[in-house]
Amino acid sequence: MTPLKAPDLTTPGRMAWLAVLVAVAATVILYVQDMGWLAGAFGDTDDATRIVMVRELLAGRGWWDQHWMRVQPPMGVYMHWSRLLDGGLALMTLFFRLFTTAQNAEYATRLVWPMLWIMPSAWSVLVISRTLATSTGAHDRAQPVVIAATMMMLINLGLYAQFRPGRVDHHNVQIALALLALAGGVQPSQRRGWAVCAGVSAGFGLAVGLEAIFFQVLVGAMIAFRFALNPAARRFVTAYAAALGLTTIAAYAIQTPPDRWLMSACDAEGANLATAVAVGASLLVVGMRLSQKRDSRFRVLGLAVAGAAALAVYLALEPNCVHGPFADVDPRIRAFWLDHVTEVANLPTVYKRSADTAFSIIATGCLALAALAFLMVQPRRLTDHVWWLVSLSLLLALIVGWQAARMTAYLDWLAVPLMAVAAGAVARRYEGQIGLFAAVGAGLVLAPIGWSGMASQVNNALPSVTAALAPKAAAHGKPGAPAPVVAAKKKDPPDYCFNGFPYKALNRAPKGLTLSEIDLGPFVLAYSPSSTLSAPYHRLSWGIMQAEQVLAADADHAYPMVRKLGVTYVLACPNHANHADRTGQKPTTLQRRLDRADAPPWLEAMTPPKSPVMIYRVVAPLAKTK
Repeated sequence: MTPLKAPDLTTPGRMAWLAVLVAVAATVILYVQDMGWLAGAFGDTDDATRIVMVRELLAGRGWWDQHWMRVQPPMGVYMHWSRLLDGGLALMTLFFRLFTTAQNAEYATRLVWPMLWIMPSAWSVLVISRTLATSTGAHDRAQPVVIAATMMMLINLGLYAQFRPGRVDHHNVQIALALLALAGGVQPSQRRGWAVCAGVSAGFGLAVGLEAIFFQVLVGAMIAFRFALNPAARRFVTAYAAALGLTTIAAYAIQTPPDRWLMSACDAEGANLATAVAVGASLLVVGMRLSQKRDSRFRVLGLAVAGAAALAVYLALEPNCVHGPFADVDPRIRAFWLDHVTEVANLPTVYKRSADTAFSIIATGCLALAALAFLMVQPRRLTDHVWWLVSLSLLLALIVGWQAARMTAYLDWLAVPLMAVAAGAVARRYEGQIGLFAAVGAGLVLAPIGWSGMASQVNNALPSVTAALAPKAAAHGKPGAPAPVVAAKKKDPPDYCFNGFPYKALNRAPKGLTLSEIDLGPFVLAYSPSSTLSAPYHRLSWGIMQAEQVLAADADHAYPMVRKLGVTYVLACPNHANHADRTGQKPTTLQRRLDRADAPPWLEAMTPPKSPVMIYRVVAPLAKTK
């Protein structure tokens, strides 16, 4: 029987169609899962905030008018988010408005936007997988690897945590651009188109945000190092440097108001980063020209000078950035807010809060490392820059993922090419008998999602096993000792505080200033015309501190503080009563009383009792009777 063979799927065009297939399939499945709540709610605070910024842009707000007065008035805040994404979302919404209402157009944008960024992410993974498979010269090995990678992306919905319908924040864009830069950087050929792809992706990615800056620096360093190993790579590296420098400067000039062009920042692209990239790219080009005919020591020295100069410029313009992107955060807001944000928590903290999530991350990392060790045993791969770049990217993803939970998304995506190559190696042993099905089966068996699920199941089963064994152990020890009681885990209820319907009363009321716990601020902006004193963004330290001081004060003492701030409405979400910002508060504080629906007399309820979000109007306190 002749084994079933698939058509060649390893051409860039056919891999693009595979990426479209993956994006559409994943989006449809995720939409079916979420469609029950998606129309009436936002996925999280960032999605709500982004949509509000897009709405205001469409309503006529100036492109460079990024000083937001609806947050922590009267001073407002300059939002550090990329205006380029606001523009892209606004253009897509305008396109859909040609065919439907403004509300439906916004909804369509929320559905389609994440899917558009799955496509380049999936395509990059396929390109990286193919490049790894063919880096040793065996081009016939790419086919099963591409098939295995496709199968892994089709079944592993965990890859799309940042790409679910409704996700319009910046994380999915940064993931896609980091993967595109890596796809261009791993190409062994000297085709300058790949270099331009890597440079433009890096420049645009840095403009969107600094989350993936370590990956972009690693890709850039490895591309530059190609010149140190081979002077013939000069044109390739020059194309990358030119694309990176020009894209960075152009994006910075387009999205940054002219009066802020000379201002530096640590949490976003500022003058320090734009200048550093321009200086580094320029010196790289000059250094390559001067050292091209010299030996490798001079070439390495030229690269080192360019990198050191870029770093020196970055820190010279803003020395405090040596402490990272949160260098300028007010330390007072860390204890009750930032230190408890899950997406910036380290892995041990994630384990304490959700063992299932931690085990999934650990399983993916272990599988990827095992695949890397299995594949790197060939001596030729130890000297191949393709394998070094992918290997270092994976190790970097493990390090940054350990430090911040949101960075584990990069680990999930980078694990796929390595697992796919390992699956391809397994498939080649059996392709003579079952052909195409060997690659499909290997991809299914070795997919990280299955092993992550098993690790979570083992973790969940441990308490039950311990409870079952405890009576037997007691029989050998102290007769009659009671078996320990193992409490069943309860699933968290849906977060109704993020849905739109509880805010209808606020939307109908005259606009004013709202006071609430930190996470409700973006939904006040999205669902009503009112302003908010605080929101979960680190540049709002004054508003966050003011809100915290009022909510943590005794309810009677909070009234004059509210009046002084000019607060019109107070919001509470009893479902959040166990959140970390309540830690250490006394039962008599305003926040604790609101959590148990015991509002002080100076608050008048605008919503029915036991509403998911309780909204109160600030009124004069009731006169005391004699």
